Amino acid sequence: MIKNNPTTAEYAVQRLADLGIRHVFGLPGDYAFPIDDAIESNPNLTWIVCSNELNAAYSADGYARVFGASILSTTYGVGELGAIAGVMGAKAERLPIFHLVGMPSTRLMRTRKPLHHTFGDGEFNHFHQLSSATACVSTILTPENAITEMERVIAIALSQRQPAIIAIAGDYAQMPVIGNPIQGVPLHQVSPPKSNPQELECAVKTILQRLEQAQQPVILPCFTLLRYGLTEQFTHLLKVTGIPYATTRIDKAVISESHPLYMGMYRGATSESALREYVESADLILDIGGVLFDDVSTGHGSARLDREKIISIHPHHVEILSNICHINSQSHTYSPVWIGDVISNLIENIKPISSKKFPQPSPITLEKNASQAITWQTLRATMQNFLEAEDILICESGLSVAFLSSLLLPKNCSFHNQTLWAAIGWATPATFGAALANPQRRVILVTGDGAHQLTANEIGTMGRYGVKPIIIVLNNGIFGIEEFLAGNKSNIYNVLSPWNYAQIPHAMGCENWYCQKVTSLDELNNALEKARLHNNGAYIEVVLTEKIPPALSEKIYAQRYQLLPIDTYLSSG
Repeated sequence: MIKNNPTTAEYAVQRLADLGIRHVFGLPGDYAFPIDDAIESNPNLTWIVCSNELNAAYSADGYARVFGASILSTTYGVGELGAIAGVMGAKAERLPIFHLVGMPSTRLMRTRKPLHHTFGDGEFNHFHQLSSATACVSTILTPENAITEMERVIAIALSQRQPAIIAIAGDYAQMPVIGNPIQGVPLHQVSPPKSNPQELECAVKTILQRLEQAQQPVILPCFTLLRYGLTEQFTHLLKVTGIPYATTRIDKAVISESHPLYMGMYRGATSESALREYVESADLILDIGGVLFDDVSTGHGSARLDREKIISIHPHHVEILSNICHINSQSHTYSPVWIGDVISNLIENIKPISSKKFPQPSPITLEKNASQAITWQTLRATMQNFLEAEDILICESGLSVAFLSSLLLPKNCSFHNQTLWAAIGWATPATFGAALANPQRRVILVTGDGAHQLTANEIGTMGRYGVKPIIIVLNNGIFGIEEFLAGNKSNIYNVLSPWNYAQIPHAMGCENWYCQKVTSLDELNNALEKARLHNNGAYIEVVLTEKIPPALSEKIYAQRYQLLPIDTYLSSG
């Protein structure tokens, strides 16, 4: 409930708490003290003080992936810019983080005097302009505009599922808002965007006509279905249509991979051959959510999908190619059309489709008589056996996700990776945020040692706030993904400082954590079993026998980074 006569800071904080968010990630700072105090005094929120602003942004990212939205709080200048790379990642990955920024008071800013956390030039808009680039909407609140601006900012951020910047000057933050405060609703009750009825009808009619003509349709769902809370609706669509689906890597586990219509992961030339053939020979591909087809998810850009066969149902519009001829092909866009309305109308009007026999994935298995060496292949098979229903698996960008994304996940096991932004170091703090967002589910982190060194200080924060993740650190002593991409040249710049990883939780104050260093498969299996049963955090350092997997071929490397003339790729097929 909003208190009577709230200050601007109190109102902004409570209006976000109305969404059901229960934790605020960040660090305090003198310009932000009024916001910090408003958070601390709010009975619905818990202040989560992180190790630094970047980690706080990554933690808010992980929280938003599980809950649907999150709050980040930093001070002006050094604080907000410290978080900027993490908030940028949330923008790329479509996550609504509400970033509260405490600015100097208007009285101080009017003096134009050199102040700490500034360039000393008397200008105070530099940083807001920079921070605004991380968001889909930004505002500077005053007592006069706070009520209307908070409604605008929340509506746009949730419509786009991207971050929002909310800055408040120190004196304004402590002044009462002017007007009648609005009592908000929980996130799941927020009204969805509205469709234009005529555009919606035309879009659905066209999709239905194309489906009636299709002999081998395929669905490619996008991770935006998760962001907008549409996974149950999508599952119902699958049940009604019977159309099989595959996912790209960025969309992995958008719904449970135990679904009978799931074919596996499509990643261009690196897909399983039967899956690749089925998807690329489809005469209609329903892209539900706006699949990105990014370079990483498509096997280094090796996807071979005919654009004329793709109908893209984006969150706010539908795009359909109208002609068959390559030369004259033009797309028609239906807008504004809300994806939830499109799915609902398809469910109501579509006829079941008899699909051809389609490929289905199999779990990774450990080879008989496998050695005790921990290689990338044996690690993958071990993780396949370890995962359980309802787990939340978080894989760091790099070799961790390159190998573990091919796992067939058990029922309702979630999967998260920062595929598009791909900032190494993201996963450790994101694990913390995810664990706070849903303490009932076990969060499992798999990260390389190189990425872990960037943000490992958030382990201490995990211990402080009592989360219980299982953290698996893969120790090969190098930035493995860089070495892999560069052709395993043993570059000095990829070598890491050696750490005693298994001692980190204890050194950072994590009491009663299970910590173990393992060097063989038997030791790994034993440690995983103990970690699963341990009613607290667990931290396993896995020393890899095989430092690096086989390198990318020179051809794929050159194609990935466009290092050769374009005719080289065309002639090579």
